[in-house]
Amino acid sequence: MRAVAAGGVLGLLGLVAMYVHSLKAPVTIVGLKAGGQPIGNIPFGELETRMNGAIERYLDGKIVLAFGKDQVHVTRREVGFVVDKAQAVKDARDTGKSGNPFADLAMRSRARRGKVDLDITVEVDRAKALEYLTELKDDVDRGATDARLDLERHTIAPEAPGYLMRVYDSMVALEYAARNGADRVELAAAVTSPRVSSADLKDVDISTVLGNWETRYSVSAIDSDRTYNLKVGADHLNGHILKPHEVFSFNEVVGDRTEKEGYRVAPVIQGGELIDGLAGGMCQIASTLHAAAFFGGLDIVSSTPHSRPSAYIPMGLDSTVVYPTTDLKLSNPYDFPVVMHYQVNQGAVKVELLGKERPRRVIFEREIKTETPFTQETRSDPEAPEGQKMTLQEGYPGYTLIRRRYVFDKDDLPKWYGTDPLSEMLQKQHKKPIKKEQWALHYPATVNILAVGSGAASLKAKITPPSHHIPPLNPKDKPIFKMLR
Repeated sequence: MRAVAAGGVLGLLGLVAMYVHSLKAPVTIVGLKAGGQPIGNIPFGELETRMNGAIERYLDGKIVLAFGKDQVHVTRREVGFVVDKAQAVKDARDTGKSGNPFADLAMRSRARRGKVDLDITVEVDRAKALEYLTELKDDVDRGATDARLDLERHTIAPEAPGYLMRVYDSMVALEYAARNGADRVELAAAVTSPRVSSADLKDVDISTVLGNWETRYSVSAIDSDRTYNLKVGADHLNGHILKPHEVFSFNEVVGDRTEKEGYRVAPVIQGGELIDGLAGGMCQIASTLHAAAFFGGLDIVSSTPHSRPSAYIPMGLDSTVVYPTTDLKLSNPYDFPVVMHYQVNQGAVKVELLGKERPRRVIFEREIKTETPFTQETRSDPEAPEGQKMTLQEGYPGYTLIRRRYVFDKDDLPKWYGTDPLSEMLQKQHKKPIKKEQWALHYPATVNILAVGSGAASLKAKITPPSHHIPPLNPKDKPIFKMLR
């Protein structure tokens, strides 16, 4: 018995000696993990290097940033997560070596079973996180998209909410996730609801064309970017529903015309000159809609003519748009919805305004009050050989005019032919329109710009830039021009 007791004491002393020795052993306990990465049974001399690897793998791990129904996957490093390496090394060295044998033995048992994963002290580099969240905000922020009738596929394109990320509130959410080891972060974003839902469209009537217009565009390869812009802009409007008595804003519905939205550089009119600019062609999309709305009986709340007439539409029916300063605004005067149907193909932009039957007809009248001849400007071009002449911009007269819209019952139309003002003809026929409106418009004269080469005679002749020719007004259309639709 004494021998057994002595053996038991010696065994216990041996275990104690082994435990005391393990406290001093310069190696981490078996099975230990940090940030999900194994760092067990590692000599202290190698621990910092192994910990560096574990931290790098942790920072390269992905987390989910969620906003509304959308989400992005991003590495912890990208959003500014940083790890206190010195603290992580110290924690690894001390784990299972507290000096309390019962606690340490329990910790070591759990570690061998893969149950001990050290909480790495993680902070957020606020400057880096702010930079990332600000860039993400540019991608996340978007206006709500209304449900639309997809008139090509005969389906309803569903609505989508809009998002407006709150950067600093999202920073707090990131910091909380870093401290708590979360793999998913709900970013702070204000959600805006669309004005039109799929349910709103189930009873929409599109059986009748209230108004329509068509404009032509160049299909040549040199104008391919402009054609592309026409299709992008039309896609924003195709199927758009204008509710009864609702005001439509072109800039609000189409939004900013940026490269992110898919627009390309193409010719635009600025200050009376044709220059290259982003989203060139959008004014044709607006002008075609403006003409269709004019004859469809929609109220013209706000429209602005170009600084020079356009080749694709009669002078007086065009409408320029510049985001966000110059807008085309229309109002639906009817007690039923009006649906916009756009088609851009084979050199034509076509707009139909669809709704219920409209028992009225519209006469457009344009009366020219003054005509101003254009001037000529000559510019020196040192990149062209001396003496070479090129027309950079064709001149066009300026006009001051009155645009009028007369609305009649379709069964009570006046005789409107001839060159006399319609008001005089109505007086002779003792007829009154249901509605008459007029606008004063002004188109400054377009300068004829000629370039003359001033470079060395040895220079290769420059290729003459493409001409954007605007046909002159037909003499019979001056001073009065009328159109019935």
